[in-house]
Amino acid sequence: MSTEVRLRDGRPEEVGVLTELQRRAAMVWEEDRAILEAHPEAVAVPLDAVRERRVRVAAAPDDTPLGFALVLPVTEGECELDALFVEPVLHGRGLGRRLLEDVAARVRAAGARELFVVSGPGAVGFYERAGFRPVGEVPTAFGPAHQLARAL
Repeated sequence: MSTEVRLRDGRPEEVGVLTELQRRAAMVWEEDRAILEAHPEAVAVPLDAVRERRVRVAAAPDDTPLGFALVLPVTEGECELDALFVEPVLHGRGLGRRLLEDVAARVRAAGARELFVVSGPGAVGFYERAGFRPVGEVPTAFGPAHQLARAL
């Protein structure tokens, strides 16, 4: 699967498609469903992030988005992975890891020395297997979440 997928920058006309992909992927976590249903505005891919080339898309051979990653701007040697979502039927096939490594290489080239992510409990294992280490809990609009970091 992963060799058929092409990584590219997101496109402004895909914001709606990516937002719906994020919604489908986020709904796999049962503990998050009620919050997401009560706050649909919490799921949105910002157009400015796409325009600033901070959204990377994993696209099928027909160019259909299968997953995406969004990073915040690099500041003082640090960067945050703000979103990483893959179509639920493709979980466990290496697509999320491929997007993560692509983003890590790009932010490292832009001067980041450390990449942070805020994660719900369901994805912590994925990030730890990808070399992240827990650094604590952080408050979010919907309750505490895990913060992890990875040296670049």
